Amino acid sequence: MDAQHVRFLELLNGFVQYVVPRWQRRYCWGEADIERLVEDVLTVATAGPGATHYGGTLLTFQEPGAAGVVSTRRVVDGQQRLTTVSILLSCIAAELGPNDRSAGWSAEDIEFRLRNPGKSEEKHRKLRLQDGDEDEYRRILEGSPSGAGAVTQAWRTARRLVARHDPEQMLTGLERLRVVSIGLGDEHDPQQIFESMNATGRPLKESEKVKNWLLMGLPDDQQQELHEDSWRKIERFLGAEHTTAPIDTFLRDLLRWRTGEVHGKDRVYSGLRRWAVQQGHAEDRPALCRDLARLAGLYGILTGTTGPYKEKDVERELQHLRAMGIHIHRPLTLRLLDDTSDSAQAEATDKRLAVILGGIGTWITRLWLADRQTAGLNKAVAELAHGSGPRPNEDFAEHWLERIRRLRNSRIGVPNDEAVREGVRTRKAYGGGVTNTSFAVLCALMEAEHKESPARENLTIEHVMPQKLTDQWKRDLGKGSEEIHDRYVHKLANLTLSGYNPKMGADRFRKKRRVYEKSAIGMTQRLADENEWNEDALERRAEDLAVRMLRRWPWTDPGVEQPGSPPGPAPLRWRIDDGPWHPEQAASQMVLNVAGALLSRDPENAQRLSGNSISNNLQSASQYPAGAVAGTLTMRAVPGHDQYVLYPYERDYPTSADRCRKMGQRCGAVVEVEFQQSGLTPAFWRLLSTHEGGVPGQKKSWRGATQWTSPLNSKGDTIGIYVGNPDRLWLYIKAGQSQPSEDRAIRMRRYSRRIREQMSDQILGENLESESSKGRTVAVERLWTREDEDEWPEAARWIMEQCERLRSIMAAPLDPDRDANSTTRAA
Repeated sequence: MDAQHVRFLELLNGFVQYVVPRWQRRYCWGEADIERLVEDVLTVATAGPGATHYGGTLLTFQEPGAAGVVSTRRVVDGQQRLTTVSILLSCIAAELGPNDRSAGWSAEDIEFRLRNPGKSEEKHRKLRLQDGDEDEYRRILEGSPSGAGAVTQAWRTARRLVARHDPEQMLTGLERLRVVSIGLGDEHDPQQIFESMNATGRPLKESEKVKNWLLMGLPDDQQQELHEDSWRKIERFLGAEHTTAPIDTFLRDLLRWRTGEVHGKDRVYSGLRRWAVQQGHAEDRPALCRDLARLAGLYGILTGTTGPYKEKDVERELQHLRAMGIHIHRPLTLRLLDDTSDSAQAEATDKRLAVILGGIGTWITRLWLADRQTAGLNKAVAELAHGSGPRPNEDFAEHWLERIRRLRNSRIGVPNDEAVREGVRTRKAYGGGVTNTSFAVLCALMEAEHKESPARENLTIEHVMPQKLTDQWKRDLGKGSEEIHDRYVHKLANLTLSGYNPKMGADRFRKKRRVYEKSAIGMTQRLADENEWNEDALERRAEDLAVRMLRRWPWTDPGVEQPGSPPGPAPLRWRIDDGPWHPEQAASQMVLNVAGALLSRDPENAQRLSGNSISNNLQSASQYPAGAVAGTLTMRAVPGHDQYVLYPYERDYPTSADRCRKMGQRCGAVVEVEFQQSGLTPAFWRLLSTHEGGVPGQKKSWRGATQWTSPLNSKGDTIGIYVGNPDRLWLYIKAGQSQPSEDRAIRMRRYSRRIREQMSDQILGENLESESSKGRTVAVERLWTREDEDEWPEAARWIMEQCERLRSIMAAPLDPDRDANSTTRAA
């Protein structure tokens, strides 16, 4: 290994060509990297005469060649600096023009650092990049730059910086730039050295490591063939010519299928190598590379980047899965496409493929509609994909549908009709990432109803009751208008498809109704059947949508007669006063059992638990028989007290627990409810603490699902962070005062309105008034899969960013007039 300290520009002197091998990463420096290099160059240019700047290492190995010809050196490390300096030189030469000189340099002198005069086209440029990078670099030197890649973007940045600064200073600085040039011999392992060198620079993406491993060490002509015929295909199939992210995702899902394990995207390279060695594929890397290209073509059909599937029924099911934006199914779906493409799978016809893809679409859609937690779905899908396929002569689709049915007693099994009906009524369906999914569901519902329907690209989601509650809408909604608005504004019942949204805005319902009557979309036209848009109309709409969605996504499971509770450790438990703890699998059953226990303690509690509101009070079974639907609310019998019924469903565990506690208070008893804590929760808090020290006041002792920052203002208000939900985490501002007061409620209400005004890019909670009375604001929410630790760093960053925004809201003076006027704007 020969190491020398040399001037960077001397590397480009003489007849030499630096070639970036096929196994290398593409050029990836961005604007900030280039600006940093130029700042270093300008700084050293203005220093003393003997000043130099160390610019890193250039690691190459030289190809054998005859004396007197162009010396070819393959670049192991240093591609980014070589390319950037070459682009800067090209821009400086263009700035100088043909007759000017600067710092002793002319444009012709610079050109000699970029080209080998008189040599063949292949050897003419002193730097040769890869494929698209090379084409863009060649056009830069020819004076006609174009392209969407990083090289052309670098030229745009370099041109701007060169125009802004003195060319003489830049050339002086470049002359003072030095590197350690290391030449490798035949005895060195370029792959090992490459990986160790890049460990301290910008980290390689996982797919870049895979590409290096597949191609490095192969003969040059074989590298060329595999790169052109296989790796370039992977990039084209996945739309990854200028980014590695789609390839990283493809390899992650491929590994989940092949191993049955949940690999994260940051472990793809090590996982693929380990799997390839175990299965004997590492001995024939070219064959593995070609197979990856074939599978990337199938994966591109899933993503839509390769093009549509050849058979229209299959493509229709794939379109729905793409539009849903929930991609957890892809390891299994990729395996199914591969099975269908295998002529040995006689039963795996396109017709049966469409059936099972429809089943997967129903599974994913019902989970979303039921607002079901999807923690564990990644693992279940990986195990499904990795498992054995159908036996000879066994029906292809039925085999896989039965495999999905076997998940019936788990929390990620296909939700039953009752769960879907309830989810349609209660789940939030607009804001953040759920908006696109809602649009996909509504479009699929529309297309199921009409043989010909408007094109999706011409439609948008329309809020019937507007997002911002106007004075006229308040009057139309009547008493409790703000509470009704908070409860329903982003529910499916209040959403429809329309192409009229920009024109209609916050018009009154009677005006919108005339437009709805003329709609070509059935679900929108039926809105005109309502004379008013109020709580009763919204509940009727929810029921109508639920019926139609159950018809569009039906699910039959012969193995289930009645819905049962999932086995395994109970996620909930409750007790009354100092009595024994009772485990529960479902929050709705817990509400019923607590009510039954309170009635058993004292028959007079029936009166204390009764009330006119059907949604949260005890009712007589003589008026509402068990199983009857009151409006859209399905009543359930209270265990041990069949003469009474309850509607036991709430949005989540905390709301159900709060309802149980309130029932206890009404009966003069203390009801305690606890959630099972995941062992992952303390680990996540530890990770959060590594991000700039964590949030204000975070202690090492943080362990529970809910934690609060230290007080952040003179009122003692804090930011609460809840990570106990496997599918969703949220933040909120919590009042420092423990006792209810009008001042506390007003302050929380004003905070909430600012949150809605300033943080509308996030998923936001509802029930502003009720939350304010409890001493907290509406929640700022984020979807996540808590069991997927690969998501944790991004979740931690999100918490830090949103906490900072909430701190700003708390720090700003509360102007009563301003906050009062913002009610209509932000509600």
